[in-house]
Amino acid sequence: MIEKTVNGITLSYDLPEQQTADLIGQCCEKACQLAKEIWGLAPPEDCRVYVMDSWSGFVFRSAPTSWRILLGATILLWLPRVRRTWALSAAWTQKYGKRVAIGVKPPRLLDRSDRSTSSRFFVREADQTLTLRSVTCHELVHACSAHLRLPMWLNEGIAMVTVDLFSGKPSVRRDTLEIVRRFLPKRSPPTYRELSRMGTDALGYHTVRGYWMVRYLEEIRPGLLREVFSSRRDPKWIDRHVAMELGIKPDSLWVEIDDVVAHHFERGQHQRSG
Repeated sequence: MIEKTVNGITLSYDLPEQQTADLIGQCCEKACQLAKEIWGLAPPEDCRVYVMDSWSGFVFRSAPTSWRILLGATILLWLPRVRRTWALSAAWTQKYGKRVAIGVKPPRLLDRSDRSTSSRFFVREADQTLTLRSVTCHELVHACSAHLRLPMWLNEGIAMVTVDLFSGKPSVRRDTLEIVRRFLPKRSPPTYRELSRMGTDALGYHTVRGYWMVRYLEEIRPGLLREVFSSRRDPKWIDRHVAMELGIKPDSLWVEIDDVVAHHFERGQHQRSG
């Protein structure tokens, strides 16, 4: 396996994946710069990106030796979830203590990914080179926030909003605002473990909900999230803080916020059309 350092990040790949590795390397500097400028976040000291041609190769190559022993002993516990998500995922981020490892599929495997779910919620990109750039940016933002205990909605939201700025165009379909408004039940966002067990509709809803919420907060309270990221807070504190900043009772945040966000962006669209 070949290794090289790009912007302080270790990039690992096999020789046949040289072209993909070069594309990923080109993304690293811009993605990390955006994460720093927008959110005040920087990559961890031990950050590694792997060109991921198989789930097993990524898991056991990216993990430190002590973790490999643990992963091997517990494989029956996590294997079903990994196999289930492999066909749907373009990239993964895994935290092993202080090490954060990112696996990104090369374009030939991105072409084989199951898009039946993502196409309902995300803007389809025909050029897999551009997809590779976007998913690399997305996962690098996750790596930059890995030291924080962010709730799922916020962790996904900042990654997707950063991808919009990275690519210069929206990544989430605008008609998902109606999904956000209508989806029931209205409840607090799940953890990642809970999310992995949900059906397509719920998984898509909770993911794009985070995107629209982060966009909303950045428009009406610019700098609020950057301030939150400056200190380590638990997810419940973050939710309460956001609710108070919005003038919503914390217990009502997840009942009310979808209508508030959808109305904000729909009103903005009508004003621009007029």
